[in-house]
Amino acid sequence: MKLEVFKKIVKLLQLNNKKISKLYALGMDITNITDELEQVVSHLIGAIYGKDGLETFEWWCYEKEWGTNKKLEMTSIDSQLLCDTIEDLHKYLEDNIQNDYDIKSPISEKERIKMFHSFFNQ
Repeated sequence: MKLEVFKKIVKLLQLNNKKISKLYALGMDITNITDELEQVVSHLIGAIYGKDGLETFEWWCYEKEWGTNKKLEMTSIDSQLLCDTIEDLHKYLEDNIQNDYDIKSPISEKERIKMFHSFFNQ
């Protein structure tokens, strides 16, 4: 993915996240309304960059707070700082593309009941 396109996607996702947070602060929880959009972005990032790429992307966006939380660092084996900026994130993702992302299908009712019973050792 071109860096310019990647930056635009991240910026739009960040703006959407800010709007949701502002509405939530006003007592309006619209998470259920916007959840599908978040899933679309996650599936696309996963499809392009793989499972590790999606995890790294979501870590950078939500844990590292769009790259602003400088206390959180990702380093290479030789202690090189990775994914500090959006450009670093993009380079890391592009350099580590994997083709291992699959969309999990929902579990069946039978599997759900079996899982429920396993919680209670039945």
